[in-house]
Amino acid sequence: MHAGGRRFDPVWLHLITTLGSFPCLISGEGPPLVLLAGLSPKTGVASWPKMHAGTASPYTGRRRVHYLNRRPDLPRGITFAQLAAEHAEAIRSSFDSPVDLLGLSTGGSIAQQIAADHPDVVRRLALLSTGYRLSDQTRAQMRRIAARIRAGAPRRAMALAAAEMVPDGIWQIPAALAGALLSRPALSDSDLADLATTIEAEDHFDLRTCAAVIQAPTLVVSGGQDRFYPMPLIEQTAALIPGSRLMIEPEHGHITVAGVPAVHAAILDHLDGATPHP
Repeated sequence: MHAGGRRFDPVWLHLITTLGSFPCLISGEGPPLVLLAGLSPKTGVASWPKMHAGTASPYTGRRRVHYLNRRPDLPRGITFAQLAAEHAEAIRSSFDSPVDLLGLSTGGSIAQQIAADHPDVVRRLALLSTGYRLSDQTRAQMRRIAARIRAGAPRRAMALAAAEMVPDGIWQIPAALAGALLSRPALSDSDLADLATTIEAEDHFDLRTCAAVIQAPTLVVSGGQDRFYPMPLIEQTAALIPGSRLMIEPEHGHITVAGVPAVHAAILDHLDGATPHP
C-alpha cells in the first residue's frame, strides 16, 4: 500500500497514513475492509485518532480496517460522483483485488456511489445509518449549516449541527452551546470550508440518479429511530439495491445503532460471506 507520513501509535495499535489522497487510519488484522467515515467537523484522521480508532475497533478483530475520512482542500462544487471516482482510484492503486466496503452515514452515501459507479473495486458492501438520499427535513437542516459556514458564522453553524445530533428536547440547548463553544479554535477555516463543501455535495446525492444499480452483495443497517433517514426511506434504499438485506434495530437512532454488538456481528458475517446473498 502506498503510504505517506506514517505514524504508529502503540497504545491504540493503529497506523496513521494515506490511501491515495485520503487520510487513513489502519488497525486490526485480517482481510482488508475499507471503512468510510461519517460527516466529521474535522478533515483527516490525525486530529482525533482515538475517536476514529474507536469507530473502527468493532471490526478490527476480524479485519484489517482502512478507515478513511475526507481529504483536505476539496474544491467547492465537487460532486459525490467525483469523490467516488477518487476513492475508487485510491482502492485500485492500493489493493490487488476488490475490497469490502463499509459506509457510515455520509460515508455510506459515498460508498453507494462507489459501488454503483465503480463495481470493479467493491466485493461486498455494508451500509450503516445511511440511505439512498437524505430526508427532505435533514437536507434543509444541512443546507442551513453550510449556509452559516459560508456566511462566516461558524459558531452558529456548529451550534445548529450539535443540536441536531441529539433527540428533540431540553438536551438540544446544552448541545448547541457546546457546539458553539468548541467550534473555535478546534476547527480551522479549511476544516469548515471542506465541511460545507461535503454538505453541499451530499445535498445532491440520490442513488436513483446513478448510472447503474449496485450489484455487490449489500447489507443495509439502520436504527428504527433514525431521524435523518426515516424508515420509509431506509426501506426504499434496500429496494433500490437488488438482493440486498435489511437489518433494523428498532430502539436505536442514527448514532447509537453503530454501537450495537449485534450490528457489528451482522456486518462482519455479511462481509465474510457467512450470510449468503439472496
